[in-house]
Amino acid sequence: MAEAESELSLATRAARGAGWVIFWRCVTRLLGTISTLVLVRLLVPGDFGLVALGATFSQSLDGLAEIGVDNALIREPSLDRTMYDTGFTLALIRGIVSSLLIVACAWPVARFFGEPRLVGVLLALAVATFMGAVENIGVIDFQRDLAFNREFNLLLAPRILGIVACIVTAYIWRTYWALVVGILTSRSARLACTYLMHDYRPHLSLRALSRLVGFSFWSWMLAWVSLIRERIDNFVIGRLLGAADVGLYSISWDVGFITFNELVAPICRVLFPGLTQVRNRGSDIADAYFRAVSATLLLTFPAGIGIALVADPLIRLAAGERWIAAIPLVQIFGIVGIFRVVTYMGATLLTVFGVLQVQFSITMFMLLVRFGLLVVLIDRFGLVGAGFAVAIVAILEEICYLVLTFRRFGLRLTDLLRNNWRSAIATAVMAGAVVFLKRALGTEATFLHLFAQIATGAVVYAAALLAAWLMAGRPRGAESVILNIAREAVRSLQRRRA
Repeated sequence: MAEAESELSLATRAARGAGWVIFWRCVTRLLGTISTLVLVRLLVPGDFGLVALGATFSQSLDGLAEIGVDNALIREPSLDRTMYDTGFTLALIRGIVSSLLIVACAWPVARFFGEPRLVGVLLALAVATFMGAVENIGVIDFQRDLAFNREFNLLLAPRILGIVACIVTAYIWRTYWALVVGILTSRSARLACTYLMHDYRPHLSLRALSRLVGFSFWSWMLAWVSLIRERIDNFVIGRLLGAADVGLYSISWDVGFITFNELVAPICRVLFPGLTQVRNRGSDIADAYFRAVSATLLLTFPAGIGIALVADPLIRLAAGERWIAAIPLVQIFGIVGIFRVVTYMGATLLTVFGVLQVQFSITMFMLLVRFGLLVVLIDRFGLVGAGFAVAIVAILEEICYLVLTFRRFGLRLTDLLRNNWRSAIATAVMAGAVVFLKRALGTEATFLHLFAQIATGAVVYAAALLAAWLMAGRPRGAESVILNIAREAVRSLQRRRA
């Protein structure tokens, strides 16, 4: 009885944590959308592309030094002072190395891309990288304890300050430096908040190095190739097509992968400490995994297909005619985002159990495939070819993680299909309704037509999903998880009001 109550408590805290993380992503996406809508009117695609190149390079170098300290600390059953101090010291060393590398490479990189302005951008981003390294590592407790409401409070103020600083600077200067100012403002505010919200104060120590190095080494290797794989698109596009196309690609990525960025990635952040606690308790890992995958697909199926369906009017109305070339990329990325659910959740599950070597091999192989496809398809199809390359690699990676995860943990494909057929059918019904409405409304792009398509898709999907769930006898599945999260949100609001 006590074990069942404990499992219920863990599921409740995980659901509450997922709700907070998704809420944060909705808030930050809303803020980001508002800022993007303003900035695309004040800046040109080349400005976005320039900063995207600098950010891609600096983040890639920083990723080379990523040693997985956070995940290693989250996986530990219990932490002491030496673990925190060692983690902070390793993060500090990493930040110093990364910052110095960015500074040293600023001039060669600028010459490589033929963009002298990149020097100043990279020097500023080196400062931002160092600030990130000296943040208070004590806030890792927010994830360990599934207290994502505290993390929400930690992230919100810096995000708002960064956006305000960026918009004000863009309005005054009308230059790419506005984007850099926003990054520096947000990073410095977050640094201050980490020390205001947690009482841990760091000391330099490496006494717990042996306890972290095993997991951290493979985590570092995996993070290294993962970042290069994700960032190599901008390097290849910048080299073959130029900074303006990097800007188009970056905006297309942000809009098309909104499903992944706002749902899959945040849920995986909650899933990692949640599955860690399930593993430590010896509970049924398969049930927890399938519930998480099903709940996520219930949201990502309609969101990804919906983005692809409304990409044309969305880009024309929100960004203007200068960004029309982004439409096909947004459509491709919207659909590709669906195929990343099993990939990232499978990777999360494998990381919880320390199965990192095989993940490294898969990621390295996919990096090589992605690079080859980018070079070949961009040469043949231009910028859209990059989207095709990403789609092909996403499907291949999904298959690899399906096979690896299911074999490793004895999972069955039939269980996955049984838990997700309702959301797949409801998405198909939704797509049919939106396509029919688009044909009835005509080709004119107006905000009213866009709103009608989005509203129709949401209503039809919800109705079709509810009907399928009821016809199936109200099984315990993704719908139940979503209803539990909604109930928890309502109860939390009621407690706050009381």
